[in-house]
Amino acid sequence: MSSLVEATEVDGSERERLERLFGYSITKRYEKVGAFQHIVSMAAHAFGVPVAVVNFVDQEKVLTRSAVGYENLSEVDRRVSICSLAILSDQVTVFEDARQDPCLIGNPFVYGEFGLQFYAAAPLRTHDGFNIGVVAVADRKPRRFTEADVKLLEALAAMVMEELEEGKS
Repeated sequence: MSSLVEATEVDGSERERLERLFGYSITKRYEKVGAFQHIVSMAAHAFGVPVAVVNFVDQEKVLTRSAVGYENLSEVDRRVSICSLAILSDQVTVFEDARQDPCLIGNPFVYGEFGLQFYAAAPLRTHDGFNIGVVAVADRKPRRFTEADVKLLEALAAMVMEELEEGKS
């Protein structure tokens, strides 16, 4: 178990979630090539968006492990990341027009320089039900997101988890 998890007060389920996350060793490498990068490239192309990411949520940060259109940031404070909200649900999280959602008022990604207006994320769920991150797509303009889009994003998240499981064994 990570010393960060041991040294910090977290509730039992968050402790278990972090243990699962650190068990994949994703916090030690940044994937600029390989399967994760192929997946975000496919996501950006399939959804016609400028931004697609594979992000993992640790206790304090959201770690970007592969990205299209978001290459300059490798981590973001968890308190401001929309991905931190997305891992709270087992369903795909969608903000078709982020500026219309009260829970994002004042969010620096929505109201700051980045100008995010559309966001969709499928949770990266471990075999025992812990959401450790997301595959997400984003745009600077509002968009519609269909049920077919939800299914595709879920399939991409499943591909990431398969790759993580293969790397673990």
